[in-house]
Amino acid sequence: MANKFINKQFNLTTTNAVAVYTVPAETVAMIKSIQAFNVSAGSVSVSASITDSSASATFNFSRRTLPTVTTTDVVTGIKVFEESDVLNLTASHSNVISGTVAILEQDRT
Repeated sequence: MANKFINKQFNLTTTNAVAVYTVPAETVAMIKSIQAFNVSAGSVSVSASITDSSASATFNFSRRTLPTVTTTDVVTGIKVFEESDVLNLTASHSNVISGTVAILEQDRT
């Protein structure tokens, strides 16, 4: 079982949910942080959800409102994702939120 730290960058160019990260096969992933930066002149809400592949359903787990030109961590605590689960992010305004996700992957092979 190998551990690997990775990061995924994102730009939310739409107000629809954006699949930012999908857990690879034979892997468990721990989402350590989701740093989001608001470059707009107004407040923007950012929501995070997981598409649970084993349940074929999507569940919201966090929502933050970012004031003008600020950065925040969208999650508190570590979130555990299983094989084929998807991390989705949604913003209330397009083209103003970017950031990075810090992830620890554990290979189960």
